[in-house]
Amino acid sequence: MAHRSTTPGQVTSRLPLSTVLGLGLASGLIGGTIMTLTQKGEQSLTSRPNSYVPARTLERLIGVRAQTDLQLWGLNMAMHYGQGAVAGMVRAYMSWRGVRGPFADLMFVGVRLLLDQTLENWTGVGALPWTWPVEEQILDILHKTVFAVATGYVLDKWIA
Repeated sequence: MAHRSTTPGQVTSRLPLSTVLGLGLASGLIGGTIMTLTQKGEQSLTSRPNSYVPARTLERLIGVRAQTDLQLWGLNMAMHYGQGAVAGMVRAYMSWRGVRGPFADLMFVGVRLLLDQTLENWTGVGALPWTWPVEEQILDILHKTVFAVATGYVLDKWIA
């Protein structure tokens, strides 16, 4: 009989939920790092500039305005990795409840996109993604997929 990666609706780990959420935070940071590395690789090939939409979104959320490029970069990193950490906790809960493997990663791509787009559009910083050029849509989905697979792989190994 083949091994099933998913047993939905059941807690399939002996780890307490608090530990699982901590692992989710860590795996989201790992996934964010891997996504950043692939983005930098893609940018070196495509000459696409850095996006500061995450920084501008965080500025609106917390009511501050970056005064220097270094502050803008810091806000960008805080939002980028903060969203990754929060999303990682969602994926950790999925794994803890038995939703694991490639199909779980595919579902998680939507969670990661939803998190970004909800905050960016709620604050008025972003544009609806279907209004973006197709190439940008493809790149965003590709990078969020890298994040989802990296985060999910780490979590499924840690929580199983």
